[in-house]
Amino acid sequence: MAGNTNLAYRRLCRKYGAEITTTEMVSAQALHLGDAKTHAILERSDDEFPVAAQLFGSNPLHLRVAAKIIEDLGFQIVDFNVGCPVPKITGGGGGSALLQTPELASECVQAMREATHLPVTVKTRTGWDSPDQAPEFALLMEEAGASALTIHGRTREQKYSGKANYDIIRDVVQATNIPILGNGDVVDMQSAAELKKTGVQGMAIGRGALGRPWFFAELTALLSHQPPPPPPSIPERMDILIELGQGVCQLYGEKRGMQNMRRLASDFFREAQGCAQARKKCTALNTLQDLKTLAKEFTFQLESSRPNQDPEP
Repeated sequence: MAGNTNLAYRRLCRKYGAEITTTEMVSAQALHLGDAKTHAILERSDDEFPVAAQLFGSNPLHLRVAAKIIEDLGFQIVDFNVGCPVPKITGGGGGSALLQTPELASECVQAMREATHLPVTVKTRTGWDSPDQAPEFALLMEEAGASALTIHGRTREQKYSGKANYDIIRDVVQATNIPILGNGDVVDMQSAAELKKTGVQGMAIGRGALGRPWFFAELTALLSHQPPPPPPSIPERMDILIELGQGVCQLYGEKRGMQNMRRLASDFFREAQGCAQARKKCTALNTLQDLKTLAKEFTFQLESSRPNQDPEP
């Protein structure tokens, strides 16, 4: 989710019902060394509560120092990433590579737990190349002091291919005594309902909310046994997109902000008529006005292509 969970996007997700938001994953080593760019990723607002900062790394000392920094920065939760499958992260021993060294993962959690008064949570997967040890690993994280655990229903070897294994998530729920959040393939009400059946205490939504932060409003309705709200119309979606663009530009400045929006904006046009052309235009966004023009043109195009709905005389 690197590049996606910036402060502007998190604000939108909260607006539509996300109860807890999490920063982009940051390096514990970089925080330990005082890297300014890493600190910049940890931008948060005073009205963002509760919010977690997510760390990756495999050095208990670095993680100990980083956890204390996270507390001093005013976050409410320290989240430890033991699930990222990207070779750039696993190659250094972090992310899901720690699934191969569970004792080291336990040491890392213990180090963070001892360094901060904040709850330390763990984000993980069902395993490196097999889900057989998922309940055992989750128990180890609980014993190390994890306050909660989020589990993605795929192994590292699967990355994002195949289907998330909700049966393994159920096994983890039944084997542990801490809150378990499920993750993976929650893209609509049907998949959310299936994950809910596993007994998870919550759901962590990542890719399912890209380009549609209003998905959290639908999930909130499901979990509270209420009818889901109607999805936003195309003009309403474009207004949300522009709101995001304004927030990202305020956060990073227009030049860098619009570079980020080239990718973020593209997700808002998925599965809509004419989306291929609109997504292509996203790659050329340079100014906030470019984004507003694209949104206006896309809305006009769809409104003009609709058949006349007037009743016959």
